[in-house]
Amino acid sequence: MLQFHANLFGEPFTCSWEQAAAALERLPRMIFEPDGSWIWSGGVAGERWQIDGHLFDFDQVLHRVEIHGNCPSEQFDSLLACFAWPSTALKFELVRAGTSHDEQEFRVLCEVD
Repeated sequence: MLQFHANLFGEPFTCSWEQAAAALERLPRMIFEPDGSWIWSGGVAGERWQIDGHLFDFDQVLHRVEIHGNCPSEQFDSLLACFAWPSTALKFELVRAGTSHDEQEFRVLCEVD
């Protein structure tokens, strides 16, 4: 299970805000609002998980995605795919620590039992 509060940046993102929004809306149990805020939740083997997020755009391109919550790695992979991952390299800024990490470092830092 991953637990996190991070800003997600593409290097650079290749999708627009609208493309990311459409991909998010296709996820099961996704609640997506027109302002770009969303909640995605579910459960696996009796464990509930939830991710709250928000899309931000700048100059017709997705600029960053704020993500907060916890989920299993499989669901995290599905979420990242909405932002053209793995073909787009991603950078994760941990909000509380103020540090930036690549995907592999992020996963190690955010893994909880």
